[in-house]
Amino acid sequence: MKDIQLLHKGKVYHGQVGYDQPELMEVTVMEEPHLPDGDSVLCFDFKRRQTMRVLHNFQSKVILAPSDSELFHIKASSGSKAEEWLVEESATFTNFKLNTYGTITDDFKISAVRISDVSRFGIGFEVNDFSIKMHHVYNSMIICDEECIYPKLIVRYAHILEKTIRYGAEIHSISSGDLNKLRYYVAMQQFKHTMLV
Repeated sequence: MKDIQLLHKGKVYHGQVGYDQPELMEVTVMEEPHLPDGDSVLCFDFKRRQTMRVLHNFQSKVILAPSDSELFHIKASSGSKAEEWLVEESATFTNFKLNTYGTITDDFKISAVRISDVSRFGIGFEVNDFSIKMHHVYNSMIICDEECIYPKLIVRYAHILEKTIRYGAEIHSISSGDLNKLRYYVAMQQFKHTMLV
């Protein structure tokens, strides 16, 4: 294991790297750190100096991702339309594949959905239901391993496939805690996928 130091708000934590890849790093810290999820941390050793952000912090283990990672572009819409981003032909954006389940709720109707992907534009899901309304706000629940998150989604896109209907929804609002859980879940799913390949 390589030794590394984490600088957070003037305090240095000494640790050892358990896993180190370009998109994800796991560090075991000698003392229990006070690093809130989403905070920036400067990681340095003899070979590098890199700004990372905390994805998850549990006891002495800290999961970090580069601060410029596409994971941190996943957030609630800020009022700018996805169509504006799509106009830029030279721009490319990462799409994270998922395979989890959730629900969307409209008034008293609850529909079970399969979440297929997430990106900076929002969440993609599939359901066999033509009654999903375009440009409508839905309460949702997404299962992220042992936890659930509850974002509000606006359906913006529909595509009829052979056996199902694929919808694209913009994240209208999400709590900061739920957003951190979603980012951590996406990072762990991508990590599991790369380990299986």
